[in-house]
Amino acid sequence: MKARWFWSLLILGFLLGACKPTIEEEPFGESIPTFSQDELLETAAMQLTYAHHETQLHQPTATPTPIFTATYTPWPTVIATIARTPTSDATPTSPTECNRAGMGVPFDVTVPDNTRFYAGESFTKTWRLVNSGSCKWTRLYKLVFYSQNAMGAQYERFLEGEVLPGQAIDLSIRFTAPESPGTYQGNWMLQDPDGHLFGLGMNADSPFYVRIVVTDDPTPTPPANETQEPSPTP
Repeated sequence: MKARWFWSLLILGFLLGACKPTIEEEPFGESIPTFSQDELLETAAMQLTYAHHETQLHQPTATPTPIFTATYTPWPTVIATIARTPTSDATPTSPTECNRAGMGVPFDVTVPDNTRFYAGESFTKTWRLVNSGSCKWTRLYKLVFYSQNAMGAQYERFLEGEVLPGQAIDLSIRFTAPESPGTYQGNWMLQDPDGHLFGLGMNADSPFYVRIVVTDDPTPTPPANETQEPSPTP
């Protein structure tokens, strides 16, 4: 808009400068008033200013549009409760209830406690254990050496079959009697796939064991209270 005013004033000034007034004799009748160049420029400027104000007053005013503001609405939290039917493979709350060993009848199938062996003699010890817990013993369960003297046996071995709760299993280990005379004991336990040891007792934390006596006497010594009968004479 300022550019339009500038060019209008420039053209008007150019026209007024080019046209020089001539002195002519006044005709008959009323005299026509004459205006100077400054008066004409002032009049033209006033008209342009008036036209500018009229234009500004009649221009449409913009109506501000409110900006949309997002409102956060939290989603409701829904907790679903699923009823499950207990199964035999369910994990119990206590490891003791899951894995527990009980004694079978008989417990020492072979080699009762304090059985005598010669030094270096091999023998096989067999325990009969009952799965008295709530979890099934799989082939990933192990019979492992726990403490004292292993007597040349393999430190661990996997079970040869699965044992359901309430069933019994015979576990056998091959041993070799030590070379020196004395009493020897080896403690053993069971181990689940997660590495937890368990055995006998109320808390399933007692090991089962093999106990032997190694002797170097080739002939057994008779008990002290045993009397020999005299040989009959012919």
